[in-house]
Amino acid sequence: MSAVCGIIHMDGKPVSLENGKAMIDKLDIYKLDSKDICFRNQVFFGCGIQYITIESEKEKLPLFDESTGLTITADAIIDNRTELFALLDISEEPNKCITDSELILLAYKKWGQDCPKFLLGDFAFAIWDEKKKKLFCARDHVGKRTFYYYYSNNIFAFCTVIKPLFVVYDKDVNLNERWVTDFLALQGVLHESECSETIYKDIYQLPPAYTITLDSEGIKKNQYWNPLKEVQPLRLNSDEEYDEAFKKVFFEAVHCRLRSSNEVGIMLSGGLDSGSVACIAANKLSQEGKKLKAFSSIPMLKYKDNLSKCYTADESDFIEAISNSVDNIDVTYCRSEGKHSLTNIESFINILEQPYKTIENLFWYNEIIETASKNGCKVLLDGQYGNCTISYGDFFIHALTLYREGRILTLLKEIRSYSKLKNIHPYIVSKAVTKMILPYKFRKAVSNKLNKNYDRFSKVPVNSQLAKKWNVEKRFDEENLNQRTQRYYDLYETHKQIVNPVAFSHIGTMETKLSLANGIVKRDPTRDKRVIEFCLSLPTEQFVRNGHERYLIRRSMEGILPDKVRLNRSTRGLQSADWIQRLIPEWEHIYDKLEACLSDSNINAYIDVDKLKKELSSIRDIPDEKKWYSIRMIIISFIFSYFLKDFYKYT
Repeated sequence: MSAVCGIIHMDGKPVSLENGKAMIDKLDIYKLDSKDICFRNQVFFGCGIQYITIESEKEKLPLFDESTGLTITADAIIDNRTELFALLDISEEPNKCITDSELILLAYKKWGQDCPKFLLGDFAFAIWDEKKKKLFCARDHVGKRTFYYYYSNNIFAFCTVIKPLFVVYDKDVNLNERWVTDFLALQGVLHESECSETIYKDIYQLPPAYTITLDSEGIKKNQYWNPLKEVQPLRLNSDEEYDEAFKKVFFEAVHCRLRSSNEVGIMLSGGLDSGSVACIAANKLSQEGKKLKAFSSIPMLKYKDNLSKCYTADESDFIEAISNSVDNIDVTYCRSEGKHSLTNIESFINILEQPYKTIENLFWYNEIIETASKNGCKVLLDGQYGNCTISYGDFFIHALTLYREGRILTLLKEIRSYSKLKNIHPYIVSKAVTKMILPYKFRKAVSNKLNKNYDRFSKVPVNSQLAKKWNVEKRFDEENLNQRTQRYYDLYETHKQIVNPVAFSHIGTMETKLSLANGIVKRDPTRDKRVIEFCLSLPTEQFVRNGHERYLIRRSMEGILPDKVRLNRSTRGLQSADWIQRLIPEWEHIYDKLEACLSDSNINAYIDVDKLKKELSSIRDIPDEKKWYSIRMIIISFIFSYFLKDFYKYT
């Protein structure tokens, strides 16, 4: 993988080599194995390479092809190499190593702007056509790699990360107030409501599955992949046929991600997703005499378990079952002792280039990446997107789907089966299903009448005046964000959420920058384009049947994933269950820091300080887990204030 950058003067004027070098020098904070540049009059390309695969060690980037006048710089790992060799009529000579960037360039020569459609993997790249004076850029289907750009006064600049773009700024660097407003107004971990803008005004990001073309006629964006329009329903004759089709796609998605010049690791929980990836990967690596290094987060030693019986904070029993099912998985447990949600804030802001909201898990998530890197791993697998793909299957979504399809008898049968499995009276389940069936407008009207004083932003820190200025209420209504009245979706409506480019981009941003900082690449087979398309093609009964949720993965992984995990329906792992308890030993000091940040005048324009002071006073003595939303809101505000100080210091 790589960090790429470039400057193009579309008016033909020469690029300042000094600016180009200043741009690539800003990549030095990341763990790069080599750096190089290509400087040709009106174009500067740069690339800092991380040696992840054997092929990447032979990369010469940027690469200029003298015969065609094409220059490429690429941040890429291509997974369908064998397929491309056939399509491009390339012989696989044992002694000739074709790099991933060379494959991309050959694909561009053959298919032009359609070339991303033929590529599988994690990539972002730029190609300059010197003869046509034309730039072409692309980001992979699910946004695993980032691509930022700035375009003003005939100057186009791009980079894998944001701050090098400041080198070519012809104005003051300002924050994007609309982006900041949404960041502070959104509930949950999402940082943005759309994926084209960034926290910095006039710096944009290329959305997942999009390309950019820049020439004398201007800049054009094009979406080259839209599975909601392209995927067709798959109808097979039996479960066995579905299982075989699924395993063919899923196994290949795992196997192609095992290319590494060193060790392969996995971020392993005790669940179906990463567990399935681990077993498939370990079996494949075993054939090559290699081990799979697993890294798992478990609670701190002094954690006091107060969860209900249906949740567990420590999944080590299930993790051990997975590691014992094959003989080549080595597990390292990471307790992240002494770390909490305020640990390494300065470092994370520097790496991510923005404030962040993943406060419950970022400290242990990063510790796993660091530990894996120190243990020689170049590739770190996970199953992060599995809940949306391979292990998808929610009973109530299934029930609503059956109702809307008019399959009432099947729905009644499923209610009885689910009630029996969960030991819940059918009346209670039927009541919950009936609530979902009621029209949204009716439920919303009732909710509005019963909750006239409802405050949509009570659990987020945004300043209400700022929210009004940027019309947050209306925009969030249109995007179904921070919903006052919950919407319920059937299977086909959830497809839009599964391939939501905002979610893709959010995850990809975190992964790209943390990977660059640690010299390792995160790879997720459950987010593979082929896996996504396959899962979108399936009928609802492949995900839920006879009351059994997550039916496809439980059925397909028989004999591969140990039954203790595969058939576990009684206990779910709860990551970061100890995040509030971790604050307690240092609470007095933490409280003082949080209180001080609310006195910072810089945040008044963005944050409802009076509300936060009131919330903070309610947790003066010991942080109460029941007040998690208050603690979360205040810590996010602290991180934002820290970012602001850093921003004003350097701009």
